[in-house]
Amino acid sequence: MSTSIAAKEAFEFLNAGMKQHFRGYGDTTTAARDRAAKDAGVTPAQAERLWKNWKTMKHPNGDVYRQLRNRYGHLCSWIENVADRIERQRQEIEETDAIDQSHSPSGEGVVRVAQGAAERETMK
Repeated sequence: MSTSIAAKEAFEFLNAGMKQHFRGYGDTTTAARDRAAKDAGVTPAQAERLWKNWKTMKHPNGDVYRQLRNRYGHLCSWIENVADRIERQRQEIEETDAIDQSHSPSGEGVVRVAQGAAERETMK
């Protein structure tokens, strides 16, 4: 028996969504899978079929594959956006620390820190 590449990819897309929707202690993988399926626009029955039979499927339903792939793409974009935001915050903190380390008699560092704090408040 050979595994369909599309079935394997669809299964991996579903798993990624399931990990995002898993709520921790007391939650079940089945419930997380169903939430991920609904979020992607797939019925829980379609997700269950894929979950149980992905190794022996000749091919998954095209709509199921497409919807899971699209949702996975949105998940990746969301993660990348969060990572970019965290990186910008890290750079701001490093710049602020560098300014604080310099010895400026005019107090420029204090003004820049206050401006950065005000900018972060407006971004929220």
